[in-house]
Amino acid sequence: MDDSFLNLVCKDILNRLRDETGNSLIIFPNQRPEHIFFKTLKINGYTGIFPQVLAIEKFVETLTGAKTEDSIDLLLILFKLYQKYYPAAEFDSFYSWGSMMLNDFDEIDRNLADPAMLFKNLTAVKDLEKYFLQDETLPFEMLPDLLPEDEQYLTKRFLENWEVYEKLYFDFKTELSAQNKAYAGMNFRKLEENILKVVSELPFTKYIFIGFNAISKSEEVIIQKLIDENKALIYWDADKYFIENEREGSGYFIRKSMHNLIGYNNQLFGDQLLTESKNIHIIGAPMQVGQAKALGLELKKHFTDHKSESACIVLADDQMLSSVLYALPENIEQANLGTGYPLKFSILYSLFQSLADLVNNYRPESNSFYHKDVVAVLSHPLVRNIDDEALMRLREKIQKDQMIFISLRDIFNQDLKDATKSVVLTSYFKEVLSPESLHSYLYNIYLNLEKFSETDKSNIEPFELIFSEMAALLISHGQFITQKMYQRVFKEKVHKAASDIQNQNADDLQILGMLETRNLDFDTIFMLPVNEGNIPEKSQNRSYIPFDIRRNFGLPIRDEQENIYAYNFYRLLQRATNIYLIYNSDLSNGGIEESRYIKQIEYYLPLYNPGIKIHRRFYGLPLRNNPVQSISIKKEKQFFDILKERNESGFSPSLISSYFICSLQFYFKNILKIPEKESVKEELEAKHFGILFHHLMDRIYEGLKGQIVNKELLIDRKSGLSITMNSVLDKLYGGQKESVILKNNILIETVKILAEKTLDSDIEYAPFKLIDTEVFASWEMPFNSSGFNTINLKGIIDRIDEKNGITRIVDYKTGSVKTYQFNYTDQEEHLQKENKEAFQTLFYGMLYLNTNPEASLLPSILPLREVLKGYIVVNEKDGYFSKTESGIFENKLKSVINTILAPDTLITQTDDLNICQFCSYKNFCMR
Repeated sequence: MDDSFLNLVCKDILNRLRDETGNSLIIFPNQRPEHIFFKTLKINGYTGIFPQVLAIEKFVETLTGAKTEDSIDLLLILFKLYQKYYPAAEFDSFYSWGSMMLNDFDEIDRNLADPAMLFKNLTAVKDLEKYFLQDETLPFEMLPDLLPEDEQYLTKRFLENWEVYEKLYFDFKTELSAQNKAYAGMNFRKLEENILKVVSELPFTKYIFIGFNAISKSEEVIIQKLIDENKALIYWDADKYFIENEREGSGYFIRKSMHNLIGYNNQLFGDQLLTESKNIHIIGAPMQVGQAKALGLELKKHFTDHKSESACIVLADDQMLSSVLYALPENIEQANLGTGYPLKFSILYSLFQSLADLVNNYRPESNSFYHKDVVAVLSHPLVRNIDDEALMRLREKIQKDQMIFISLRDIFNQDLKDATKSVVLTSYFKEVLSPESLHSYLYNIYLNLEKFSETDKSNIEPFELIFSEMAALLISHGQFITQKMYQRVFKEKVHKAASDIQNQNADDLQILGMLETRNLDFDTIFMLPVNEGNIPEKSQNRSYIPFDIRRNFGLPIRDEQENIYAYNFYRLLQRATNIYLIYNSDLSNGGIEESRYIKQIEYYLPLYNPGIKIHRRFYGLPLRNNPVQSISIKKEKQFFDILKERNESGFSPSLISSYFICSLQFYFKNILKIPEKESVKEELEAKHFGILFHHLMDRIYEGLKGQIVNKELLIDRKSGLSITMNSVLDKLYGGQKESVILKNNILIETVKILAEKTLDSDIEYAPFKLIDTEVFASWEMPFNSSGFNTINLKGIIDRIDEKNGITRIVDYKTGSVKTYQFNYTDQEEHLQKENKEAFQTLFYGMLYLNTNPEASLLPSILPLREVLKGYIVVNEKDGYFSKTESGIFENKLKSVINTILAPDTLITQTDDLNICQFCSYKNFCMR
């Protein structure tokens, strides 16, 4: 690109300095432009010695000679000083407060604020302490990862820290100077004070500052002093549109620097935004996956016709990186990540996160791990693909035994045979109770990883340096590092790191973050997600220093932070010809609207430049990749053979009714016998809820079979309900009982309440004779159709009782009951989802009457969701359900079963999509 910023700068430098270019020191905001800068010098005919290039932070550190320490090392030094004032303080809780202090100290020095006057003003504000303590919220935004202490305590802590804030500032700088260490702002102030003395001892004839925008006061003074000595050149990268337009925040900082600096060189401002033709595509797509797919489609279309253009994907949210890489089309041969692949997205770090959860949720009192953490580790790709039979057996054991907490004994017991020989089990599942043991634990897994996986070495090797730094930290400051803090620091180091950049080529498609694009120009820009909160990024004022004081002392404030984003955004548009702005169009579930910059571009830029064309379009995201197709399956021999086999054990009413709810689901489950997807259940689902209630009611009536049950007896049983529930939980869950209670306390109490309400209804109904509970009933029903001579029917009746010669069979129903009738006398009545509960209860009545033909029955449902209604008689308008009614129901039942066995009817999907919502087989039929 001939009119790129770096090309214009190189030409101007060579024209000004000619052969003296090699004696210059080039300073960029970051190191990234160095390679392109040297390449551009060559293109412009330079054959001499290349000038030295430094990023601004490194430039300042080099000239002061004081090492800029890592933030964790600075925090530990600051904490030791803090302990002089608060000896009982712990580093874990200090970490967030200390980080906020460090940031303030850096800004005070970087912007040359007078500390004495600033602290004097802060003291005056602190005198309003009572006001702050009475206020409903803190006067300043806190870090989001503060401990969950109550707000009044936070305010108290805030003010306590404020008491020593000034003392810590001066103590801290004294301590760092004694150790020849510094934080960045401290070095900036130091260089500003000594810049002329320092540069007089250096061989450089010119200090050239390229592509800066928001320079601090110290940078401004350093540059001015060098300009005064005729030793500095400065090149701002900007367009006349936002420099000359006071309304544009994107030009705020450069306009401010131009006003403050005196005698700087002529600038190379472009005028592209107002004069050149541009195609700006504003593209809406839902969610991350939709935006990534839209990007892939746009890339494919664009590079079909524009193969030689320079292009860049600008990620405003690095969480989208994986989706973007996956979406790159096949006609993109090579793409370069700006600073390498971030380690926080590496597969190895995701394993470390799973291991951290495993360790954090470990229960020392029972030597056990939480099942979700165990399964997460066993299911991780780096572990799942290991050929280790013990891992598979452990996964199966957790599922089979429904284990919520898995002890070390469970992992290594005899049922797992060779588990003790499993390198993975012995390495991954062990007690880790200190930061030192955590370090050894993670590092040993890291060292052994190559034995088990083919993971890309470039994503593994950078962890070696991180582990080395963590080991040094434990040696030097181990007394302050807890297990939690180790994990926190480890996480921060990973989030700052990236794998090495391989095969970088400036001509390839680049993938960069917003700040990495500084000084670089591209013909085509693809930017996403262009939403509020991403562009501009949501700013947070994390500071001990109130807004007014920050503004008066020249410290950064929120509005200025937004101006930085505006500059970075508009600068990218300046020289690009094709711009694709992709935003998340899904505003549901807390989605945020498109960026304000989109609206500014759409409404203002075309007014100034008719050559700018705005193209708006939207992408919809299908819920599935394949179109939904109806499924119809003919009943083959297998269908009837399996049902004949099932008939030997018996047809239950739920089996029969399930066919009419969805015959395809029936087919998957009972004919193909595809297992339903299961996992360890901590929370009581509907079926477990019902099981618990049935067991509780059975235990309440235990020992009363054949007896007269009176009110006094039921009142007594009701008073011991908690003890009865405890014994039921022991029976159902054994050693897992405590964890089940912990996870399901509210639901367990709900079951008890429902049992109380049931007993209240029974007390009102008493006295009655209890015939039995949980009664198994069966009958061979004569049948002559589809190769069946009999149909074996079976069912379990929840309860049978008798009063005044009337027998009542009771069916407890935990789900919703839509109708209490199944009109078996009606030829047109069909079995369906709405009446299946009534059908099942009459089914039980028919089974009972075949062994007790003289009984007069009242088949009854107790709907637990409406327990206050009490017992409800099924088909109450038909009167008692006796042998005659049972015979009519039998004929209806045969008709129902005939429908199931009819060879000419097809197996199809249900039309009720509500049923599909919770179906285990919905992925098979793409519902």
